Amino acid sequence: MTNDNFSSKALRASRMGVFASLYIVTSLVPISMFIGAPSFLALNIIITPTLAMLLSPLEALFASLFGGVIAFYIAPSQAMFGPYTILLPVAGATFGSLTYHKSKGGTFASSIFLAFAISAYLIKNYPFPYFVIPHLVAIVVAILSLFQKMTPFHLKIPLYAYVSTMAEQGMMMIFAVHLLGLPWQLFVGILPLMIYERVIATIGATLIILALTRIPIKGLITDKS
Repeated sequence: MTNDNFSSKALRASRMGVFASLYIVTSLVPISMFIGAPSFLALNIIITPTLAMLLSPLEALFASLFGGVIAFYIAPSQAMFGPYTILLPVAGATFGSLTYHKSKGGTFASSIFLAFAISAYLIKNYPFPYFVIPHLVAIVVAILSLFQKMTPFHLKIPLYAYVSTMAEQGMMMIFAVHLLGLPWQLFVGILPLMIYERVIATIGATLIILALTRIPIKGLITDKS
């Protein structure tokens, strides 16, 4: 193994460690109650889109997985779905990163996942279809992002951050319906909370990404491939 290869792997590992740590620390800060279980949503929802845009898909997957596993043990009060809660940041970070870094293929993958999440919700909770409107918007945003090649980076950030956080919410929605069995009536009250949480996630991630992209530290951020 050459020094360059070793340095590259060490850099990737440290990068994943830094962002996983950010996810863990912010998991201790509650921002919203979770209706349907004695749990709360934490500030770590702003880190998931950050992972998606600043790390490659593979790095985002492992950073969110490591962060999610440790957060599950140190902040059990936010684990509304038990061990399955770990999959929330994994879905958001991985599909968000695929959308941003892998263009057409990634957009297709994230759109298919969001469409699956929407279908999983509507199968049981069709009397209140309005809950999935933000997810449909995320699919449209992901597709439109393919045609925004000339858009400045700082204007793209909230778009990709939104797709990422809605992928995370899509996984949450699947578990809420099919694991907890929450009825459609509860989602009427959940909707405004969900919108509030995803706005916080999008704005928070955008601010973090804008700040970190201005820090002149070599290797802190993965270049878009």
